[in-house]
Amino acid sequence: MLECTLIVVGLAMNIFLIGQYEGSMIRSIEWRKMGVICLIVAIFESVPMLVGNMLTRIPFFRNSSSDELKKFCYFVAGLLFLLIASYMLYKAFRSEQIQERLREIGYKRIILEVLIVALFTFLAGIGWGFIGNNIFVATFVVIASTIVAVLFGFFVGYKEGCIFRHGIYGIGGVMLASVGIEILVRYI
Repeated sequence: MLECTLIVVGLAMNIFLIGQYEGSMIRSIEWRKMGVICLIVAIFESVPMLVGNMLTRIPFFRNSSSDELKKFCYFVAGLLFLLIASYMLYKAFRSEQIQERLREIGYKRIILEVLIVALFTFLAGIGWGFIGNNIFVATFVVIASTIVAVLFGFFVGYKEGCIFRHGIYGIGGVMLASVGIEILVRYI
């Protein structure tokens, strides 16, 4: 259960940061636009999670009783979580300036940012499938957590700007790295 929580919260950190960045640049929070953004995020996070998981349901993986194949799948899952974590840790330690200026919410910009995170969610779906957790529960939790993360991110960005950005990336990266290491240690 802790493993699942760390995965979901770690992935939601990226969405929070997208919301925080966008929230730091708006004049006021418009709830209709927020609803559209939540819908975009929910779709772009749930579909890659399900598709990634479906790849692990290919009969070759699902019907195999080979211990070596199962160990390989756990190894891949651990590496995928470590890959996502390394990106987040890179962003945490990178000294990138963000220019906060007022502008309208750009749906295209948000979609492009969420697509990048969706790649990580796709990889997490593959990892999730290899470790054998219930994907429908995971997808529901990912949808709920990303909606909360984007709303909270917009609110924090609107009120405070992009503070704590590096720390949030670092925390999310550490969470996902710990899952990857735990999978490698436990199953390999």
